Amino acid sequence: MKIKALPKNIQRFFKLQRGQAAVFVLLFIPILAVSGFALFKSGKLTSNKMQLQNAADAAVYSMSTVEARDLNFASYMNRAIVANEVAIGQLVGLASWAYHFKSFADYLDSYNQLILSPLTLGASNAVITPITSAWRGAGTTAVSVMKTIANVGTTVIHNINKIYGYAQYGYHTVSIIFAVGVLDEVINDNGPPGTKISDFGIVSLIAHISTYGVLPNLPGDQFATAYRSNSKTSVDEYDAADDGYARLAALIRDSRDPFTMARGWELRPPGFPIEIDIHPSFGIDIGIASVKFGFDLYVYLDFYLKRAGASELRLVLPSSGNVTAGNYNWSSADTTGLTIDFILDFEAYARACALGICGKVGVGGGVSIKDAEASLELRILGKTITILDGIPFPNTAPFASGFAEVGKNTPNNLATKNMLLASLSGVIENDHYGESPKNILAWNSPGPSVPVPIGIAASAQTYERLLGSRINKTYAGLPYYVDTTGNESFLGVGAPNLLIGLVQDESDFDSTTTYNEPTGRFRLNEALADNELAVLAKSELYFSRPTDNLASHFHRGDGQAEYGSAFNPYWQARLLETTYAEQILALLMQQKEDFIQTGQSFNLIFGDLLNLIPSL
Repeated sequence: MKIKALPKNIQRFFKLQRGQAAVFVLLFIPILAVSGFALFKSGKLTSNKMQLQNAADAAVYSMSTVEARDLNFASYMNRAIVANEVAIGQLVGLASWAYHFKSFADYLDSYNQLILSPLTLGASNAVITPITSAWRGAGTTAVSVMKTIANVGTTVIHNINKIYGYAQYGYHTVSIIFAVGVLDEVINDNGPPGTKISDFGIVSLIAHISTYGVLPNLPGDQFATAYRSNSKTSVDEYDAADDGYARLAALIRDSRDPFTMARGWELRPPGFPIEIDIHPSFGIDIGIASVKFGFDLYVYLDFYLKRAGASELRLVLPSSGNVTAGNYNWSSADTTGLTIDFILDFEAYARACALGICGKVGVGGGVSIKDAEASLELRILGKTITILDGIPFPNTAPFASGFAEVGKNTPNNLATKNMLLASLSGVIENDHYGESPKNILAWNSPGPSVPVPIGIAASAQTYERLLGSRINKTYAGLPYYVDTTGNESFLGVGAPNLLIGLVQDESDFDSTTTYNEPTGRFRLNEALADNELAVLAKSELYFSRPTDNLASHFHRGDGQAEYGSAFNPYWQARLLETTYAEQILALLMQQKEDFIQTGQSFNLIFGDLLNLIPSL
């Protein structure tokens, strides 16, 4: 099929329309170019902002991770210190046991010369003397060996603990320098060109460092601190509740093994203890009246041989001057004695009733000799008269006793004091040293060659030579160590939180472009606040002991919740969201945001609303 051509006049019309679209293209090309450039610029701003934020997040997380490793390292060192201190207590306990073993010969000699020899007209000497001589020889060897082991072992272990203390103290100090270096390195490696810490970031970093515990004597509460053994506290100002070494000592005491905490045994003859509880009574009825007579009797008698002993980490406070960690010392005591516990309680009474009215009269009393204390009371017509109330009373005949201690800066805790007087005055409580202070007669030692009567104390020199001594004078108390304080930061500024602000100047942002920006009327103004990009990042140093079923080997045996401290290595780092308060503070310092005009605007709006309230 043949198509006819358009008429010439129509063809001429279309020819006259050519080139009109080029006008519109020429008009829109600059607009499209500016739009494309604006899109490119906004994309680059977004890309730089994301890169800047990633660098800030990586920086704060890395720095908190370094601090977590610092506390975990301190935790391992502190655990080793606690274990080694308990080992020192064990060594002191072995030396105490050796003195205790040797002293049996001295007590046996005393009982022989005071009781057996007079009763047997001296015949017992032929039997007792060879026994005590052989026993004393074996005891002397045991004391010599155990004292040497305890002395050398205490010196070695104490010096190891000092190394552990210095190591964590030095690591704690150097860790913040390393952490700041890591912070700078991560920012340079991950941030866009020209990235730097903002003014706000510098202020918050200083606040964090000063409160983390590395820079002492700065304003703010420290989250972690290093306790130095040479730090002095006045005796008048000393408060165990606020002292870091008191917490360490308490943890060491609670970590003792059974031998160090309370060693011993009890041996009873068959049939003991004996307990009698009877209530005989009879009554008489006389018509409308009745009379009942009765007698209540309770008797308790126990007879046993008891061995008791333990090691104690004690703080010997001086009468005046200063307290340091060197005032802590290990001491140990052991006793064996034949103990008699006796309780007697009785009451005779008459009870009469007539016409529904009853009355009772009686007389009775009780005596108790138990746990080295005596009590005596009378009961007459319903009134109780206390004659003795828990006064110290020796109910144990001693068969052996001994003690040992280590210390450098403190006087002998036991050797310069009679154990009896110390226990009576409350200096050494009866429940300490495995309850060995209850055997108070055991601390009145026999004499060196001619035994003195039991109950008469020998001289301090004789007492120390026979029953114990300070076996090591190089032990200088507890070492340096690092621990957390439990203080938290305010508004997230300071440890355990870390808040950092990063910025990139507009000049650094523009220097990274490889194109020529439009000028004149087509120039784009990014309008960056304070001519810079700015971001915030926040991290937290936190303690978390695993509680899931897959980590049951980390669970506490007692099932209790655990607070963070530098004794368990479960410190970790994580990122946190910034709060509105932190964001406003950063806007004020980083980007010089003017909140005055904004505040005035809010006052104008809400002020008018508040003015309307009274009229409503």
